[in-house]
Amino acid sequence: MSIKVRQITDQDKAAWLSLYLAYLKFYESAPDEYSTELLWSRLTKQDPEIHGLVAEVDGLVVGICHFHYQLTTWSKTWHCYLEDLYVDESSRGKGVAPALIAEVKKLALEHKCSELFWITKESNTVARKLYDKVATKSDFVRYEILLEE
Repeated sequence: MSIKVRQITDQDKAAWLSLYLAYLKFYESAPDEYSTELLWSRLTKQDPEIHGLVAEVDGLVVGICHFHYQLTTWSKTWHCYLEDLYVDESSRGKGVAPALIAEVKKLALEHKCSELFWITKESNTVARKLYDKVATKSDFVRYEILLEE
């Protein structure tokens, strides 16, 4: 099985949408048409605000990830935040997620980032088995305040 990871393109919309909606369902989040279209536009702009990759196996898109670069107050470099990562259930355990992470890492290094990071739910035990192999678990605890418009 050959995995090809590449930049997302306009032609990927249907496959991307299917995987993105499955990702939202996994995290028990309801899709919002406006936000979904806004994300798609941010991913596919000439100069993307959010970067997107797809993973193909035998010509089929089976995985997606979204990431962006952010400035940091702790160094003169950038950090890379891997915000979303999702692999179709039938393709899990076959190296797709590690291939996506490896490509984001490569791009982050090219962008002169000093850190690549992501978060996941504590209960996401399947993904965390992989994450424990490819990254170091931080001792930071995330806090959030949801802001209403």
